[in-house]
Amino acid sequence: MKFVYLLLIVLAITGCTSSSNVQEQSQLNLVEIENRAEAAYLAGHLDMAEGLYRQLIKEKDNYAPAWFRLGNIYTRSNRLDGAISAYQRCIQLDNTHEKAWYNLAIARMRQSTEVLIEAQKHLEDSSPAKAQMDELFIQLMRLQTGKKE
Repeated sequence: MKFVYLLLIVLAITGCTSSSNVQEQSQLNLVEIENRAEAAYLAGHLDMAEGLYRQLIKEKDNYAPAWFRLGNIYTRSNRLDGAISAYQRCIQLDNTHEKAWYNLAIARMRQSTEVLIEAQKHLEDSSPAKAQMDELFIQLMRLQTGKKE
């Protein structure tokens, strides 16, 4: 009977140790994935970086830096709806993330610019609304390019 108790104790200890090892290995894998994602991002391999950041988010959905980088990838590849969603998720997780707030504003401004470009195709040149939209477009372009005139 003592042997059975001893065996159960050894199994319990071994189980706890292997569970701890699995958690440590999982953390190491996440760090490795993030390092590879960051290297791909910095090298301009956006498709590879996107896949790795998505994998990282799948494992750790509440990791704001991964959402931020995903937003940047979407912005750089002109997928503004995805970028906005990613920046919003980043901000939801970390509402003090200044760059996410800024990039969200830039992405929305780019969307507004696209709306104005599309509107110009459909409005008559003599329309007062077109004149207003043209002026707004010029102002948005100045903001986006940093040019005064």
